[in-house]
Amino acid sequence: DEGGAGEPSPKRGRGGAAEGAQKGSETTEAGTSYEPGCIVAVKDLAEGSDISSVKEKLNDAAGAGAVRFVEIVEGQPLAFVRFGTPAAATAALGASVEGVGSLSMLTGDDEKAYWDKISAAAPKSGKGGKGKGGK
Repeated sequence: DEGGAGEPSPKRGRGGAAEGAQKGSETTEAGTSYEPGCIVAVKDLAEGSDISSVKEKLNDAAGAGAVRFVEIVEGQPLAFVRFGTPAAATAALGASVEGVGSLSMLTGDDEKAYWDKISAAAPKSGKGGKGKGGK
């Protein structure tokens, strides 16, 4: 039995818990899967900083295209930066980045709560959307 009914089982195995363990992914309360170690908090955000300046300085430190999203918290000297990979986030933390603020990795419950907030704010997928499609 090397074909037919035996084939789907390994495919399911790769897409299930084994894959999550390999990538080290976590799941939020809302069921969103994320890779830990990609969110960096910027405390004591430098006065006059905006999304583009924070993104530019951290991309310079971690590599072009490393920063995926920057959220500046209104009314506070605080920002959250989402990197594409944990390695990029770690590179930014290890670099000497001047004129941004104090960088620290978001971990544990704080990180999970942030991802919960992101998934709650994201539009729900469903019918409609971009492009032309058939039925």
